[in-house]
Amino acid sequence: MPYINIRIGCHLKTEQKKKLYEQTTSLMNTVMGKRPEVTVVEIQESEPSQWSTNAIPLTPQDPISAYVDIKITKGTNTEQEKANMISQTVNMLQDVVGTMQEACYVVIDDMPGHSWGYDGKTQAARAASAL
Repeated sequence: MPYINIRIGCHLKTEQKKKLYEQTTSLMNTVMGKRPEVTVVEIQESEPSQWSTNAIPLTPQDPISAYVDIKITKGTNTEQEKANMISQTVNMLQDVVGTMQEACYVVIDDMPGHSWGYDGKTQAARAASAL
């Protein structure tokens, strides 16, 4: 049940958003083994000037800045899967949106199963009922 928040320092076209939704969901399925039907992707856009690198506000002419926050249940993915996801996420952003800042961060938050869930059940409760 991953939740992915893509924060990006530009305004996207409808087709770019559609590709990000589809490709992020696909990566979560193929790289991380997550079910698409419970994968949520949120995109938050902002002006480049709301971002800075080296304390210098960005302009529309600068490479794009982004921060991707991926929440998964702790212990459900290997270090290699997470490393692949980080790499492929940045590649996806470059393919869909364009040149990215070097400081384009992807963070994978390993959430304890008792601390989050969906449809009114924690991930820990789901895991326990599957035994």
